[in-house]
Amino acid sequence: MNHSSIFHSEPLSRQELMLSVMDYIVIGAMLLFSSGIGVYFRFSGGKQRTTHEFLLAGRNMSVLPVAFSVMASGKSAITYLGVPADMYVYGTYFVFTNLGTTAGALVAGFLFIPVYFRTGASTTYEYLEKRFGRTLRIMCSLSFSIQSVLYLAVILYAPALALSAVTNLSIWTSVISVGVVCTFYCTLGGMKAVLWTDVLQALLMYGGLIAMVAKGSYDVGGLETVWNRSQEGGRLIIPEFKMDFTSRYTFINIFLYGFFTTLSAYGASQLQVQRLLTVSSAKKARCALFSSLPITFVFFVVNCLAGLVVYANFYNCDPLTSGENIITKPDQLLPYFSLTSLGRYPGLPGLCICGMLSAALSTMSSMVNSLTTVTVEDFIRPTCASRGMTDKKATLIAKVITVLYGAIGLLLTYIVAKFGNVLQASTILYGLVAGPTLGVFLLGVLTSRTNEKGAIIGLLLSVSFTAWISFGSASTNTAHPRLPVSVSGCTATGLNLTTPFGSSTTISTITSNFNDSSAWTTPPSGTEDIPERYIFPLYKISYMWFTSIGVVTTVVVGYLSSFLFGKSPQPDFSLLSPTMRKLNCRKPEKSSNVELTSSKPLSKGNPTYEK
Repeated sequence: MNHSSIFHSEPLSRQELMLSVMDYIVIGAMLLFSSGIGVYFRFSGGKQRTTHEFLLAGRNMSVLPVAFSVMASGKSAITYLGVPADMYVYGTYFVFTNLGTTAGALVAGFLFIPVYFRTGASTTYEYLEKRFGRTLRIMCSLSFSIQSVLYLAVILYAPALALSAVTNLSIWTSVISVGVVCTFYCTLGGMKAVLWTDVLQALLMYGGLIAMVAKGSYDVGGLETVWNRSQEGGRLIIPEFKMDFTSRYTFINIFLYGFFTTLSAYGASQLQVQRLLTVSSAKKARCALFSSLPITFVFFVVNCLAGLVVYANFYNCDPLTSGENIITKPDQLLPYFSLTSLGRYPGLPGLCICGMLSAALSTMSSMVNSLTTVTVEDFIRPTCASRGMTDKKATLIAKVITVLYGAIGLLLTYIVAKFGNVLQASTILYGLVAGPTLGVFLLGVLTSRTNEKGAIIGLLLSVSFTAWISFGSASTNTAHPRLPVSVSGCTATGLNLTTPFGSSTTISTITSNFNDSSAWTTPPSGTEDIPERYIFPLYKISYMWFTSIGVVTTVVVGYLSSFLFGKSPQPDFSLLSPTMRKLNCRKPEKSSNVELTSSKPLSKGNPTYEK
């Protein structure tokens, strides 16, 4: 059998490209099982009667489910679809972010995690109040809440739109199913349900990718053929080691992007830190974080390999430029490939779709739970403390807020569907705050001279500067050169799989940093002179630098401003990272006598600090 030609020699009919009844059964089973986990934890263990149980799982979770949850919540459906698309369009540049992400996670484990356990913080922003003051805590909590609420729409809408373009699974079937099921198990089962459903969803994400890689490799004759075709097509690329702010990918910006985004996620973002706070000690939290690294690494490698497998199968017939109008955007490649490759095996396309929906579910559930925690702990509880609000009432409020955030996510998705440009703004907003916020936390744990005024000035100036560059870059719509593709092997199949949403509604170019909005075609062979329009230099900077710029600006401006505006008070040295406490030549009077336990009663399950 000639494997190299099997994929396109027998084109599938329109019906074969659609999901079967068995596929829907598989998808339905995944949604029902996820809901069942929420019901189970509602009537077992602590039964979600306290905020300690509902929001932090009683701080008695084991390491393994937390490790899987860290991986699953950090890989959204946009990543699931966007990374293979990036491999297909630009080559293997993005694989090298693994170096930066590993370094960022290791640093976060030793720099930030011990501080949170030492102070007994329920949210990362509670630490900011202890280190700087109430104002900075509110500012960072509010910015996290706004960006997360807006990003809920991205999480729901982006994968649903990509799936609807190539399957008979409508946008609103996906959106409502994911939104309702997620809200249901988050409200009933609390944090424990979120963590254990993440384990299920992580396995489904793995399963879907492995099925596509295995079948896709077999169709072309094995992984050796995948490698050879990727090499011949120029997809196997090692980034250049150069300092160029305008190049989309260099080794330096790839490493720094991976390093700072991961350091921000595991050190400053409530979304991920909350997972790590569900274990009983800093030692176990580090163990969970470090255990998640190989799980995440393997997933990312398989995700990247899936992109190369897709390219190998479409080596001589690129579906984006073949003229068949089946798909029009790179983020539709993976769902389209799952149907064309696995369509003759009932249930397997459904498994792949489950992987994509699971990526959306895990991120949304983690985000809803984190939003509820921040709202209760940073806004409601401090405000109502003087009124003697009971923990039972706070738990009820937390459950109501969870339902409200789920409903807000669905409402915003409807708004995004009507006004697509809102999605671009929300995506940029979510990304541009990460760097400046990380800068504030770095000032807190690494310096003893930074005060609240300086940190606020650094934060505001950094957010403004990063927003200027981000929105300016998006408005110029700068095209980055894409690798060439071939349509020489295409055969006229008569397929016409356009959907009511068409190419004008696809949003791959604005739902992922991995795609841009230039039409993807094989570069022209002519030598015509095309006049270049003027673009402000800062708008040419690659998006890979945005987070690094935000971090550096906050740290430099915040530190210098602290000397110019007000006297820096002597901080409690227990609020600095363990490394800085050892390096600091001054020996504070109180620090040697600081209790190495949480300031909150251990009877409520607060964790102990471990070096």
